Amino acid sequence: MVPQKESNIFNRFIIFNETDTNTMKICSYGIASITLAIALYQIKPFTKFRKPSSIPSRFLRKKIPLQGIVKRIEPSCGTLLMVDHKSLIPLPRLNKSEYLPIKIAGLDVTANGINWLQTIVSGKKVIFIPLAKKKEYVSCIVSMQQNQEHINIGEELTKVGFAIIRDNSLKLMIKDKDIINYHKRLLKAQKWAQRKRNGHWHFVIHPTILWIIQENLLEKVKSILPPFIVKQLNI
Repeated sequence: MVPQKESNIFNRFIIFNETDTNTMKICSYGIASITLAIALYQIKPFTKFRKPSSIPSRFLRKKIPLQGIVKRIEPSCGTLLMVDHKSLIPLPRLNKSEYLPIKIAGLDVTANGINWLQTIVSGKKVIFIPLAKKKEYVSCIVSMQQNQEHINIGEELTKVGFAIIRDNSLKLMIKDKDIINYHKRLLKAQKWAQRKRNGHWHFVIHPTILWIIQENLLEKVKSILPPFIVKQLNI
């Protein structure tokens, strides 16, 4: 009788072990499914943003980069880029005419700037990081690839004098390190535009004889020095 009893105990152990393993598998699959569902909810890979209100606030807090094609430039609300947002996992859409209005953060774009955007940016793929949203638009840091180079559109606009930094426009967000760095880059670009009398600044700060002489000397120096030294000296 003892061997029979031991056999029963062994069989029960096997049954318990198999049941426990199945339970663990079910729990593991359940946890994995919940984790996947949470991840999908957070990153919204299938969502195509068409309105500022559709972008979750956490995207702004975490400054999640988004991508899209600039379909046209709108002069309204201080110049808007109408972007066809591309979701991470594209799905067929019935309505393709609604575009997300984004505004280059911290800048007022001039008339020449609008022409520049229509020539250089319209029809191109851009990366935009949402910083703040209003009913009419989303303020973003916008960049794009051009000639295998990553360029910041706001910085380039400011550097050629086709955009002006708006006072206190980034005031509510200035504590963020990335936004502080963005603001510093805009300030540096604007100082360059002012020094070179580019665009808007050509009419605001009239060229003097001393400035003309200085610029001619700098051009001669630039023609002598290697390009990488000119870039380092920022002249």
